[in-house]
Amino acid sequence: MTSGRRPVDVAIVGGGIVGTSAAALLAEAGTRVLLAERASIGAGASGRNSGSIQHPFDPVLAPFYHRSLQLYAEVGELATDDPGVQGFRLPAEPNGILLVAHSGEAIEQEARAIAEIAPELNPEVLEGPRVRALEPTLAPEVVACRLNTGYAVPPAAATDAFAVRAERAGGIIELGASAVVWLEAGRALGLIVDGHRVAAGSVLVAAGPWTPDVLARDGGWRPVVPIWGLNVDVALPSAPRHILEELGVEAVGEPSGWSPSVDDDVAGVPSVFSLVTVAGSSTLGSTFLPAEPDAMRMAPELRRRGSRFVPSLAEAPIRSTRICARPQSRDGRPLLGRVPGAGNLFVAAGHGPWGISLGPASAELVVDLIVGLRMSVPSEVDPTRFGPPTILN
Repeated sequence: MTSGRRPVDVAIVGGGIVGTSAAALLAEAGTRVLLAERASIGAGASGRNSGSIQHPFDPVLAPFYHRSLQLYAEVGELATDDPGVQGFRLPAEPNGILLVAHSGEAIEQEARAIAEIAPELNPEVLEGPRVRALEPTLAPEVVACRLNTGYAVPPAAATDAFAVRAERAGGIIELGASAVVWLEAGRALGLIVDGHRVAAGSVLVAAGPWTPDVLARDGGWRPVVPIWGLNVDVALPSAPRHILEELGVEAVGEPSGWSPSVDDDVAGVPSVFSLVTVAGSSTLGSTFLPAEPDAMRMAPELRRRGSRFVPSLAEAPIRSTRICARPQSRDGRPLLGRVPGAGNLFVAAGHGPWGISLGPASAELVVDLIVGLRMSVPSEVDPTRFGPPTILN
């Protein structure tokens, strides 16, 4: 094993929205930072999501959403003079989310519940002609609740923009680089990148659903697991103006219990309808599965189910599919802060379906901890709530 590469102040594992945001914030603060990513920027859920930045329906996580919007607005300002980030700009106003169902009573109950935990979303129940006037693409019997959230953006654009921002400020990004934490006596000394030791004052692991594999030796520490999602790009003759989500999607996260087999009937695979349109491209979802689904078999079934809400989906051509594994924590909230018992080793993972919505603010929280601008994190996101992992040696 070789050594001698120039040391850095902070080394990051993972090129998703959290890792690239952290790299940008650190580099702009004058910190020498290295980000190692084994594939490409946004190769996981950060580049394969549906493209909706939205409120997480959780009072604990809501501040992360609001702060992330501010950080997104800032990175979008670079688009004017940097061709590398022209694909991303946060819309001035949210598109709005329509929670849709076929039961008016269920919609009204959900609207009351959301009003209690997130009154800023201004939930409004819509039925009959009011629904069709607002969203003509919906089936006549559909009822809806409109929420003042949901910014439709190209799925990978924000992650790419933060990566460009990091490099502009002097951050080092190494792609196709296999990296593990360099540990001795329970302390992170840096990273081992493709066999080369890179010394670092602090190490941040932001490897999405694979974070436990980086931190735990025997697989016994699993506060974050992969939850697989399938998104289907469809061509619609008339796309919805709003982001559409089936009632119940706001409570998703736990795996369904489904597991694949050769004889599986795709009709039995659970899913929750969603539809997000960005720049003429409509993304249909969503699945929340403990194992990777068969995209070719499942895509037509998602389209069939979605046609109950948007009839034109029934004959909409399927352009492409994309699959990703979301990093879901055991309690639905991310792990942000110091790895228990490891001093200068930090983690930022476990956002589930909310990574693109909460990632920049999550990164900022951990960055402030690394550079000493804060001494602690809220208990609800502190990694210590899951106990210490068995650290790789």
